[in-house]
Amino acid sequence: MFQYTIMPEAHRHLWHITLSYEHTSGSLNILKLANWVAGSYMIRDFSRHIVNISASLNNQAIEITQLNKNTWQLPETNGAYQIHYTVYANDLSVRASLLDSERGFIDGACLFLYQPNRKHEMCHVQFFRLPEHWQIHTTLPRLSETSFQAQNYAELTDHPFEMGANLEVLEFNAHGIPHQIVLSGYYPDFDRDRFISDCQKICEHELQMFPSPAPFKNYLFLLHLGNKIYGGLEHISSTALHADRYALPPHGLQAANAAYTELLGLIAHEYFHAWNVKSIKPQQFQDYDLDKEIFTEQLWAYEGITSYYDDLTLVRSGVISVENYLNLLANNITRVHRNEGRKQQTLAQSSFAAWHKYYKQDENSPNAITSYYQQGALFALCLDLVIRANSTHSLDYIMQTLYQYAINTGKGTSEGEWQKLAIQITELNLQDFFQLGLHSTQDLPLDACLETVGVELRWLPENRSAGNGGLVREFPNIAPQAELGCRYQQQADGAVISHVFSNGSAELATLKPQDKIIAVNGFACTDFAAQTQTAVGDVHTLHFFRHGVLLQTDLTVQPAAANTAYLCVRDENLLSKWLFNQ
Repeated sequence: MFQYTIMPEAHRHLWHITLSYEHTSGSLNILKLANWVAGSYMIRDFSRHIVNISASLNNQAIEITQLNKNTWQLPETNGAYQIHYTVYANDLSVRASLLDSERGFIDGACLFLYQPNRKHEMCHVQFFRLPEHWQIHTTLPRLSETSFQAQNYAELTDHPFEMGANLEVLEFNAHGIPHQIVLSGYYPDFDRDRFISDCQKICEHELQMFPSPAPFKNYLFLLHLGNKIYGGLEHISSTALHADRYALPPHGLQAANAAYTELLGLIAHEYFHAWNVKSIKPQQFQDYDLDKEIFTEQLWAYEGITSYYDDLTLVRSGVISVENYLNLLANNITRVHRNEGRKQQTLAQSSFAAWHKYYKQDENSPNAITSYYQQGALFALCLDLVIRANSTHSLDYIMQTLYQYAINTGKGTSEGEWQKLAIQITELNLQDFFQLGLHSTQDLPLDACLETVGVELRWLPENRSAGNGGLVREFPNIAPQAELGCRYQQQADGAVISHVFSNGSAELATLKPQDKIIAVNGFACTDFAAQTQTAVGDVHTLHFFRHGVLLQTDLTVQPAAANTAYLCVRDENLLSKWLFNQ
């Protein structure tokens, strides 16, 4: 057994940890710290936060030798080992660790050393000298108020910890399963009954969608509220969430506003992962190797499909309206189609390259990559509608069958197996559709698919500042609008370019990211948008600084591409059959 004792030094943001274990002959006495955390596909080099490390054998100090950035060698002598190490924790995220005077958060992968050949052994965690009145919230099996036990390293790292004195706990049951929401941070008063009710509806819908048993016996949402933060990371019986403090529903709120809808969508997304990625999973994720990248082309099936169901769950559970859902759908379609990267990278490639492209985006990413989340959700939409139009089945049925398959076999899907299983389950010839959607850069047949459920899609030539499309009663007649083809930050003394989009006005004017525009047509650049908001074809003379050198160029205003999605409902009955499985 591996015993971890943890003592916080909150004002210095330090966890002091002692790892104790018995070493016997027959196993290598090597320790590692994870380089990444399951569910977040980027090497994060957690070992860089280790401040110091030392070791003892039978209470006598011994040498510990570092072999590489996250690996340490100890003697092969049998006996009782203690590893003392200190970890700096000041990462406000859902995938690392934070410790200050107000709260502590731990994702185990970034904190717990492990032996690669003994990951199957039991682990025990004990906290000492916590600040006064601090509570610990986790779904890891509890032995006492401050001690916990995991059957193995995988279980240890799949149960995050939230600690603090001022934590609010909300509770509800969904299909007889206890659920808790632990709120941390500072936030205004809000409608707790509304929030609990909506979360309960979401959970009950997803529990009802999949066959029993659920993959957990209780569930915990760890929700930290802060200033303009957002994110989530799934675990088997809990999730760590970040949201803006004003995303909680205020008293008197009628229809869910944009911020609250986004929060509910995040909750639905991470909860769905308990089935899709924690239960149904790629074969490569059966035993996570957190030492190095695990490449797979299947993230579209696990993140993209989950992204399809998060908003769909909101409308099916009744926490948002049909109109709200169709607006969200139009917005997502627009975001994907305004991204020229979809013409450069397939969904399968996007999944495979997540480690070094999606999670390490730069100023050219919109021109070079596509999102296996957003485009993956649109592919899942089309797949669902194609199946519904040609059989009595749906994507729901595939997900239900795959979950039962995971329960019965304990196996993950190998490369290409998800598609083969979908074909077997539906008895449809979907090979060409999978080839188009996953392995080509052709646009998805969104208009044809949506037509089968009574929704018409049209593309309008609006510029990016006009919005992301939406639901309309009748399609507006819009002439091509002027489009600058860039993103920028307006400052008091100029506009700094952050992104330049392929074939747009800014690129054709030879502008590039970090250029600072200081004058437009001889006048100080105090409002770049207003000063260039003229007719298509107009030419503006720009003066800008690049690396400290004053340069000049002419920008010819190009027309916006017809890539803003608008939806119009043509058949309410067909729409209801899809949205509510009627």
